[in-house]
Amino acid sequence: MAHEYIVIKEKTEQSGLIALSKGVYETIAKISMDEIEGCVLADAKKAVVCRIENNRLHVGVEAKVKYGVNVNQICEEVQDRITQNIQLMTNLKCGSVDVKVSGFVF
Repeated sequence: MAHEYIVIKEKTEQSGLIALSKGVYETIAKISMDEIEGCVLADAKKAVVCRIENNRLHVGVEAKVKYGVNVNQICEEVQDRITQNIQLMTNLKCGSVDVKVSGFVF
């Protein structure tokens, strides 16, 4: 079974282990989605799911797109924004960001 956290800094003689749980990354992804115009998180209970495999982060997002907006552009913007925000806030590069469009908002 995979760890529920990613190690940011290994334990040394001067300091302890620094690790962030996958809940932190889910919150960053949710905040990133709020910043994007024309796209909202789906009503699903788990609209944002993070998996950690081999100390690599994989993010899955279920979203609804505003009717009339270019779906490909919005999905690319979602991927870019989540990747950038996670890297800026935690200095970790995402393994992947998958976007599933589950419907439209009128």
